[in-house]
Amino acid sequence: MNRSRIINRRECIKKLGQFSSAVLIGEYVLDSMFGNQGRAATNSLDQVFISKSGTAAENVAKVIEMRYGGIEHFIGVDDVVIINPNGQGLNQAATNCACIMGLIDLILSRPGGFDGEIMVVENTQGGEGYWTASGAGMVRNGPFNFRDMVLYYQNSGKSNVTGFRLMRNVVDSANWPVISGPSAGQGWVRPEWRSPTTGCLLYLAYPIIRSPYSNRLMDLKYGVYDGGYANQPSLKFIKMPTLNNHGSYALQDYAGVTSAVKSFLGITDLEYGWEGPFRDGHYHMHTYASVCHGGQPNQRAYAAGESIGAWMDHCRKPDLCITAAEWVGWESRYDPGATNAKTVGLCENPVTLDYVMCKHVLWPTHVEQQFFNPDYDPANNMTRKTLEGCLAMGYGTLDEANIATFVYDFNTPKVFRFEIDRMIQRFRNGEAPEQDVLDLIEKYNTGT
Repeated sequence: MNRSRIINRRECIKKLGQFSSAVLIGEYVLDSMFGNQGRAATNSLDQVFISKSGTAAENVAKVIEMRYGGIEHFIGVDDVVIINPNGQGLNQAATNCACIMGLIDLILSRPGGFDGEIMVVENTQGGEGYWTASGAGMVRNGPFNFRDMVLYYQNSGKSNVTGFRLMRNVVDSANWPVISGPSAGQGWVRPEWRSPTTGCLLYLAYPIIRSPYSNRLMDLKYGVYDGGYANQPSLKFIKMPTLNNHGSYALQDYAGVTSAVKSFLGITDLEYGWEGPFRDGHYHMHTYASVCHGGQPNQRAYAAGESIGAWMDHCRKPDLCITAAEWVGWESRYDPGATNAKTVGLCENPVTLDYVMCKHVLWPTHVEQQFFNPDYDPANNMTRKTLEGCLAMGYGTLDEANIATFVYDFNTPKVFRFEIDRMIQRFRNGEAPEQDVLDLIEKYNTGT
């Protein structure tokens, strides 16, 4: 190899190091798809990572790699991971099992090993939903329903992967009593909240779950409990919704597109059902939007988003949201109206993720459904109003000037600037050879 070439390469690395010393993902937004090229990202920008055209598992792995540099930088060796998918409906209304399994497999095979546990948790809103779906209900989501997906891991010797269908207190009060905390065992904790918009009282219920694997209690708000919270592993709460409208053709669902925000109805106690009577003067998140909302459709949607923001205040904001947009569309319980988008999106903030995924993934697949675009007719767009209600509680942004979006397409692979920064840091730490840095720079410069 020519010595001057070696020197030039080293000089290149040295120069790059002068402006990549922080080595933070997204520090440089040079590859954003929607108008942020060349602008340095700051902490004020919400970052959305999208992968498309790969298999479900490839797309999940790619967004994790883009955001963290690998699953081991997000999930610890003994973490407890709670995954909350959509499971009320069938087909594209449920989170695609191949995407969920892609995440589970990634965690189980993390570099350094995984000795923790993974729980798939969803309430399916009273019915069996996708937990035990069969036949035609699995057209867009086979070969497993949620129950059989968990059994697959159990039968493969992965006893630390479990599933938990949350039950409403009024259906199963013996196993799901109302409690004040994990010292009382498994059950529903019900913080009270009064809406500043309507003055209505709500219970913002969240679950304490006893693990069928470790017998420890998983307090969604405070973490793993085993006679106390001290010296317990970290709990990671991952929302993994689908991207679908529950209304039929040209009709909006009352709270718009079901994805990262609206899917919070799958982690709370819905008492007597989604539009049944409320208990002792308190609503839950569904009845609040259905009954105590001021009467107009846009007020219903805003109320739904507001209550979901309040739930995050009183329990916890997800550590991560991953939208499984393998199949997207409308007619949620049925087969028509779905497109195989083969896309996965990731963001820490559900409002921001829904805005980007609805506008740039769902809407382009069904352009005639203009209400899929959250910027269309803001006063009457139920998706927009729901996101606005949650935004008013302090979550996310609906302004693309405040969003940095990175898109990776397996059909036209590319290297992002932040990947070079990360590789340079690995080189400095002695974790990667110089050639790996040079190869990445070459790919970045040539676009190959």
